[in-house]
Amino acid sequence: MIRKQLAAPPQFAEKFGYSQASRIGNMVAVSGTAPRNGLYGEIVAKGDAYGQAVQVLKNIRASLEAVGAGVEDVVRSRIYITNMEHLWDIGRAHLEVFGSVNPAVSLLHVEGFFDPDVMLEMEVDAYLETA
Repeated sequence: MIRKQLAAPPQFAEKFGYSQASRIGNMVAVSGTAPRNGLYGEIVAKGDAYGQAVQVLKNIRASLEAVGAGVEDVVRSRIYITNMEHLWDIGRAHLEVFGSVNPAVSLLHVEGFFDPDVMLEMEVDAYLETA
């Protein structure tokens, strides 16, 4: 099978050896995605959980599209957040993108990320009907 990949941000890919998105056949996995301006830019919406979630989901959409998938193909999302008080703001952004898809969701409370301004990350798995 042919593997399609989207490169991870260079500062991480070179040290960890991973892709931002990877597709083999019908299966797609998108790595933990931060609220960066594009996949490789600066952290945006500092202090705004909803704004960060919106950016994360834009970046996830771009990652999916780069390997030939879309949000409608997502079957699972995982949301990692540093403060449970922001759950409903993040959930609102998730609903705006995935409300008609209703993927399985896991929510995990984490201590923090590489950048202390990051309030959340998300990752998704998708399944395409045809390879």
